[in-house]
Amino acid sequence: MYDLEVERIAEIIKEKGYSRVCLQFPEGLRDHAAEVASQIEELTPAEVLISANPCYGACDLADAQAAELGAEALFHFGHAQLLKKTKIPVHYIEVRLPHDPLPLLEEHLASIPRRVGLITTVQHVHLLERAKEFLEARSREVRIGEARGRVRYPGQVLGCSFACARSVASEVEGFAYLGSGDFHALGVALATAKPVLVFDLLQGEVRSIAEKRERFLRQRFAAIAKAKQGKRFGIVVGEKLGQRRLALARRIKHRLKSLGKEAYLIHLAEVTPENLIYFRRLDAFVNTACPRIAIEDAPRFPRPMLTPQELEIALGERSWDSYEMDEME
Repeated sequence: MYDLEVERIAEIIKEKGYSRVCLQFPEGLRDHAAEVASQIEELTPAEVLISANPCYGACDLADAQAAELGAEALFHFGHAQLLKKTKIPVHYIEVRLPHDPLPLLEEHLASIPRRVGLITTVQHVHLLERAKEFLEARSREVRIGEARGRVRYPGQVLGCSFACARSVASEVEGFAYLGSGDFHALGVALATAKPVLVFDLLQGEVRSIAEKRERFLRQRFAAIAKAKQGKRFGIVVGEKLGQRRLALARRIKHRLKSLGKEAYLIHLAEVTPENLIYFRRLDAFVNTACPRIAIEDAPRFPRPMLTPQELEIALGERSWDSYEMDEME
């Protein structure tokens, strides 16, 4: 199913003369790590290291750790390039998936708005133009947002950036997300206030994100309400280079202290409930690391974990009606 481009990797290694390289996979692809490493060592004279640390995206590179172990390059799987400066050369293996979206689009054509935006993740960006041509031949006006900010390809969304969807939101009635899972589609629904249909190419099904959006907002409203009475806040600063927003964290700390509240900057590489469980004196946390942490993992934290925008609602500086996802541009 996955094209992990082992032969291309081997050619790069031989061309560059690398003698030791590191492989980094997100969790969904890590089952293939040993096989890929074995194939590379058969095809090249290079020694292969495999990073087993968590990997949350192209913002979370293992380049520094690999360099400390003597690797001359990192091969990062499953994401497009995001960071410009790295300790060692990083080669991105984006891992395109070969699904054909047309049967699912044809089957559910009646549910697709007349004016529709197409969005996806890097694994399926190569399908967007084909889907666009298919829909336009069936009387749909199709928009694909331009690449901007952290995004490398038109129509691509990240867990921390929905800019390309927002760029065409005023021109469409809703969005069709080609991919799998619901998080990216949920982010677009919240970022644009437009209906989003998930065309799940792995499951072969179509679903609306509307119910999940409403359930999500109820959960976030409860977390914000609980944090409103808080007097002591921990402001989480991510140590990972692509997730580090120290200036934002400092502004939040200054604002909280100006309101007579206690505020503390807490830095860590892995923002997990286990690493924060002993901050029992704090009433709530504000996350400035990866935006997904406060959303996907929120129920696991011992105290409310808010985004910066949710803190503004808790402080009365933003209305609930203007709720928006936290994004990194």
